[in-house]
Amino acid sequence: MSVTNRVTRRNARGLARAMACLAGGILISMPFAAARAQTPAAVPPDSTIAHRVDEYLSRLAGMGFTGGVLVTHHGRTVIARSYGWADQAAGIRADVNTVYNIGSITKQFTAAAILRLEELGKLHTTDTIGRFFPSAPADKRGITLHQLLTHTAGFESDFSPTDYEPTTRDEYMRRMLASRLQFAPGTGFSYANSGYSMLAAIIELVTGKDYEQALTDLVLRPAGMTETGYTAPHWDPRRIAHGYQGAMDWGTIVQRISGPGQPYWELRGNGGLATTLGDWAKWDAALDGHRVLTDSSLRKFTTGYVNEGPLGLSQYAYGWSVQRTKRGTRVITHNGGNGIYVAEWFRFLDDSVSVFLASTRSDMKASPVVRVVTAIVFGEPYELPVRAAAASPAAVAAVTGTWALPDGSTFTIRTTGPGNALVLDAVGQQAFALALTGDTASPPRAAALNAHARDIVAGLVRGDPSRLVAALGPGGPTPAEVAQQERGLMADRLSRLGAYRSFDVLGTAPGPEGMPTTVVRVTFERGVATNRYGWGPDGRIGDIGAQPYQAAPLTPV
Repeated sequence: MSVTNRVTRRNARGLARAMACLAGGILISMPFAAARAQTPAAVPPDSTIAHRVDEYLSRLAGMGFTGGVLVTHHGRTVIARSYGWADQAAGIRADVNTVYNIGSITKQFTAAAILRLEELGKLHTTDTIGRFFPSAPADKRGITLHQLLTHTAGFESDFSPTDYEPTTRDEYMRRMLASRLQFAPGTGFSYANSGYSMLAAIIELVTGKDYEQALTDLVLRPAGMTETGYTAPHWDPRRIAHGYQGAMDWGTIVQRISGPGQPYWELRGNGGLATTLGDWAKWDAALDGHRVLTDSSLRKFTTGYVNEGPLGLSQYAYGWSVQRTKRGTRVITHNGGNGIYVAEWFRFLDDSVSVFLASTRSDMKASPVVRVVTAIVFGEPYELPVRAAAASPAAVAAVTGTWALPDGSTFTIRTTGPGNALVLDAVGQQAFALALTGDTASPPRAAALNAHARDIVAGLVRGDPSRLVAALGPGGPTPAEVAQQERGLMADRLSRLGAYRSFDVLGTAPGPEGMPTTVVRVTFERGVATNRYGWGPDGRIGDIGAQPYQAAPLTPV
């Protein structure tokens, strides 16, 4: 029987610590900060790094982590190892030959192909898209390849409701060229998958080849990479890592793009490539050894051109984010994922260190884990996850139930899946804040932003996007464009998840660069999704996203 317990502010932090321990949650200092004097780190011996990383990830795997890690130092492979399952249902463990999806890290391969074509004299990054699309309208004809590469062209990010909508190259380009720009080209920054899809189209037009074949010829083969691509490597299906959304086997992206004409253009060139740890070591070595790009191209490849956010903590290059560590040394990085698969890559240029991590579970993503791995590599303090332990059915039953906080928000601890795994749902502001930060204190304006998000989603589920249009403000997509995108998103969710049931505003928490982000859970007949709204200082939406929903896993210890 589920019971409701009262949680006071006095004991809330203790509950949060207990839940963090159950979930394997770890907080460490971030290795990135404002620039100081450049001081390469005193990296521990390779054997020490390998032992500590393996110990940490082995414990995390005991809590359900699945994925692979690669650490290199001065070109040497320090550790390359996988953890958990490639295919749990088939009983196939992940190993060094497992194939992982890299998501948006794909963008740097598209950028490298453009630079290779520039070296061959086939194009220039200063070329305008009017050269390749003569019918481009006047407001877009002058957009340069450099602006596409740096997300400064002004395009919206996406022109399809899903990565798997069957779009042709011509249709996707038509949608892009017919759209309204967010800003005049070169006057702003807005991360846009579509810009890299257009670059992939240009690669095809210039080479006369399919994107994947052109990429193989220009970049992958010179790097010695034979295990990277969309489908061309023809991997044994048993080697391809499945993605897991909680207890649900999501399958693989390779399965979804195996038909004729795929990957379609919402994905092609900007995401979805797959690779192995061994091939990734070759890519890392190829960049150090200039096997693919000349010195001058490599400088263009990794130079930060435009601030990614208002605080200027990072700059975007050609498929890279360029940052400084707290020691003032250079690091270039990118991540990618679809909410289930996540990959992270950091190249610490002045330290000759590279860290790559891929994960395949939506509830144990690579992004927080790679921070700990990086701390280990540089000899910084970190905490080991507690050891997972077996729990009796009686012990599990004793902790299930619903806990109510003073503002009426709740935690629900429940079991799910065939193994009766424990998970936690936090609904409402204090519970949401406590689960994420360990404190019930909320960001300023949280109550107002929650109410605003509630009004927006209430309109969307009725088919009325007017509140979302108003929250996006002037200069954004037109009401017709917003309506079309939201209809497409809802149609996709209904087809996959069944009839709409209800929605809940989970709460607001600090997001990227301090931007408060409100999360709304939308429940359907066969599944759950989330809408995420990032708010700018003017109260308008500055970032918007839609992802699967996953309750937080709890592990007996």
